[in-house]
Amino acid sequence: MKTASPHKKSGARLWALAFGLFTTLAVLPLRSFGNESDLRLALVPGMGTQNAPAHNGSFTPSYNPATQPNLVLPSNGNWNPPVNNTPRFEELFQNTPSVPTETVPSLRQPTIDEELAQRYTDPRMLRFLSSTSMSQLTSLYTEMSRLIDQRHVSPLSYEQRTQRALSNLSRAIENPTFLQAVRANGNSANVRQAQAELTSLASRQPARSAQEAVSVMQYAASLLNRSLGIPMEATALEFINGTIDSLDQYSAFVPAETAQRPSASLEERIVGIGVELKSHSDGLQIVGVVDGGPAQAAKLQRGDIIVAINNQSIRGMSLNQAADLITGPAGSSVHLNVVRDGRNGTVTLQRRSVYVGSVTGVQIIDPQQKIGYIRLKQFSESSAADLEKALWKLYQEGMQTLVFDLRGNPGGLLTAAIEISNKFIAQGSIVSTKGRTAEDNTNERATFDRTWKVPLVVLIDENSASASEIFAAAIQDNQRGVIVGRRSYGKGTVQTHFPLRSATGELKLTTAKFYAPSGREMAGAGVIPDVSVPAASAGLEFAPERDGDIQMAIRLAAAGQPADLASRAGNNQARPQGVSQYPL
Repeated sequence: MKTASPHKKSGARLWALAFGLFTTLAVLPLRSFGNESDLRLALVPGMGTQNAPAHNGSFTPSYNPATQPNLVLPSNGNWNPPVNNTPRFEELFQNTPSVPTETVPSLRQPTIDEELAQRYTDPRMLRFLSSTSMSQLTSLYTEMSRLIDQRHVSPLSYEQRTQRALSNLSRAIENPTFLQAVRANGNSANVRQAQAELTSLASRQPARSAQEAVSVMQYAASLLNRSLGIPMEATALEFINGTIDSLDQYSAFVPAETAQRPSASLEERIVGIGVELKSHSDGLQIVGVVDGGPAQAAKLQRGDIIVAINNQSIRGMSLNQAADLITGPAGSSVHLNVVRDGRNGTVTLQRRSVYVGSVTGVQIIDPQQKIGYIRLKQFSESSAADLEKALWKLYQEGMQTLVFDLRGNPGGLLTAAIEISNKFIAQGSIVSTKGRTAEDNTNERATFDRTWKVPLVVLIDENSASASEIFAAAIQDNQRGVIVGRRSYGKGTVQTHFPLRSATGELKLTTAKFYAPSGREMAGAGVIPDVSVPAASAGLEFAPERDGDIQMAIRLAAAGQPADLASRAGNNQARPQGVSQYPL
């Protein structure tokens, strides 16, 4: 069933729930860019089986909260709050945020070895491998091939897909992570011979159809089982993953956590301990604590290093492996050994449902000049409603200018990006998408009768991606506010999540590209800020009084530029990107 609504690509909530078709604007694939320490876990969801005995330990080091200084600056312009804002449609889909580290966004494809290392330390993939069969994998390949042929934005030929799949296998049979995961030992002579046969197979038997590709997959599985003792299912699964890798870096096979629960998504109420994590040489580093969660109640804080989970050292573990030890059902406990500033502490947390809000840092950063600040961490189902509450709170406190921080925001719901853009843009285009089918081609325009007219400065950086770029480009092209920071990531594609019948999981497939209101393609380009601020002097890690982005927003507000744009909102003449650069 399809809908003729202009929101069919982003999808109404009823569409998502009734038909299970999800659209994602997540910045990065489930696969790593090769530097797993830069991956981030928004919240540890709880569906695992690791439990710890009841224990009333407490974390010993004291916590000294950072001060939040007031910033003094003048504001400009008058504006009126909206009287009516009718909510737009919403939809759910998966988002696995991760963060590139380059100052200039890098869209390079991860290497095969990077793919393998990420894949075969992923507990979901390993659990799927342990329970699947050749019959299921054959059906899975056939089903995925049909979806790729019908919906991928630019599908490769079967010959090209098969060649990449065989290349993956050739690398896999000498990759330590893969061999350890499938419990095989690669004899050097046998590996070289098998690699030669795989290379020969690619040229000797080029696939022209899904059926021929399945035959190649089955032959390769038999070959590696005979010569290296690799289970046929492991070969077939990597053949499938290699096929998807050939398409683009965002498409992926996503196994479900269990047969009863889909894989982790942009849910806002998740069972866990309420932390954001990244890899560390000693274990896991906490980079964020969710308000109201068990971790906050235990006074864990950003910068703490988790070195052991349930008395098991996690030094040397991958992010996926270590995070999997933290997961568990609601009501169960997990015991953590934590290091802070060189001091050791222990804490036992009970996993429970935690609300993961995307709106944070709501405050008037200058009570005298009434400059408000809101940070949006991701575009999720409740973001628009939570943002509306935050805007009213600041309005009631007398806000005259808004600094809207999208730095580090990896994206999220397409519908949320459209709805939030609608809150500030009175008329004009917001975003368009272009794919191979009619349902992948849309043109979203501003529709709200009343919008917020507050002067607006939007902060972006190299980690602002996807839905963040939709919003920033819409604000920029409609001359609604000033964009400050660094060029955004440049993802520019839409993924649709197709639930699978042959396996418990989904195929995340790139089905369209998105374009700014001016018509420029976002993929690989990103949003160039109107005012560029050097990365060395700005970022979320800085206190507000030292954050070059915030300080630049203050200077612009004092000069009246955001107010001037707000007063002329609705004039849709496009302006060039990067119109000025200010030294700090």
